Amino acid sequence: MKKTKPIIGILATSNYMLTNDTFKDTYRYGNNYIKKIYDNGAIPLLIPYYDDKVITESLDMCDGLILPGGDRVLKTNFEVIDYFVKHKKPILGICLGMQTLAMYSVNLDKEKRIIKKIDTNQDHWPIELLRDNNTSLAHKDYIAKDSKLYQIFNQEEIEVNSVHHHTITEVGKMFKVSIKSSDGLIEGIEYTGDDNFIVGVQFHPEILPQYNNLFKEFIRNCQK
Repeated sequence: MKKTKPIIGILATSNYMLTNDTFKDTYRYGNNYIKKIYDNGAIPLLIPYYDDKVITESLDMCDGLILPGGDRVLKTNFEVIDYFVKHKKPILGICLGMQTLAMYSVNLDKEKRIIKKIDTNQDHWPIELLRDNNTSLAHKDYIAKDSKLYQIFNQEEIEVNSVHHHTITEVGKMFKVSIKSSDGLIEGIEYTGDDNFIVGVQFHPEILPQYNNLFKEFIRNCQK
């Protein structure tokens, strides 16, 4: 049967081997990512693990990748990114997903970790996001006009949510910083080449309907 919609892989957050209870060896996929993909005309595919290794055949089925938020960066994450980069398939990184993209981009140039604890006076974890306040905004971000993300949002100044304790400090030579927060932290990055669409944002657009264009453009590139 001919495929008519792009298939977007979502990489799981892994709980493998976090405890001695094998029944807690689980993998999590956020429902908000699934909804955004499906509502924008694509099919979500939950990329499966075998122990803590990705089943690579599932990557072949994907036209694009969402790297979601989470709390751990695994070696597997870099292997999956590398697959999508080498096969020129689009990537959208969100929160820790953006930070992981940045780490990957720097490690192409030098072996270095670039995540640090936020030490500005601005609170980047101001509230606990629950069902009744999902769309709460925390601070302003500023978008470089010479960026893909500016073309997507068509604004130089946006208000975003914020639920992170750490920030990245740099990106590799094939990437650029395209969004910064009002206290100067990196909140958006993008690949500078014209052979693929790879972007990352620090905030969570999957629960902010005003930023749906990001998913539309990502999926549009996955259809190419």
